[in-house]
Amino acid sequence: MKFPNAAKGVKKIFNAEIISLIAALVGGAGLVMSLIGASKETNESVGTTLLAVSGILLIISGIALLVAGIINIVGYLQAAKDEEGIKRAVLCTVFSCAFAFAAAFFENQTGFLGGLGTVLSTISTVLNMLVALFMIGGLMNLSAKCNRPDMVKRGHDILSTIVVSYIITFALGLLVRFGAYTSAFGEGVIKWLSGLSALFTVFIYVLELIYLAKAKKMLAEN
Repeated sequence: MKFPNAAKGVKKIFNAEIISLIAALVGGAGLVMSLIGASKETNESVGTTLLAVSGILLIISGIALLVAGIINIVGYLQAAKDEEGIKRAVLCTVFSCAFAFAAAFFENQTGFLGGLGTVLSTISTVLNMLVALFMIGGLMNLSAKCNRPDMVKRGHDILSTIVVSYIITFALGLLVRFGAYTSAFGEGVIKWLSGLSALFTVFIYVLELIYLAKAKKMLAEN
């Protein structure tokens, strides 16, 4: 095995991405429930219950993201011993986890606290995109060293798709918050936008997992 540290590190990163995907699904469900619970059409007692459950789900999602972030950091540090480019993802991961964890506590808030949650969540999204860029870029370097031009090309394609998906997710998130604060959109539109944002987030994790799985296999064979 040419790159034993990278092989072990990528395996950890792969496991962390699975946890992150689950966290994204839980967080997406929590966000949709919070929107339904806050809806004027929802019965007050039912709304209160939905908001309470939503808060719990969002906190669980934040904790899961924190755990995934710690595993990611360990994996990145290990993989960086064989590929320096991956090291740049470490600092971004640390701050991304911190911002995402903090944002989970403000998702159900309105006014200043709600705005703060939006800012924290947005920063976390941008940092996540940088993590993906550094991670996949490092794996592309390893692929080149393993004489796998197919993996380098696939990495380029995935990077382009991920960047576009992150931009769409970022825009959808801002539209949801803007609509919720200003009543510029109907509640149905806000729920639809929230669901679409969650789908794009899941799509990004799936793309990363596919490439990580292939990279893990490649490193095990070399």
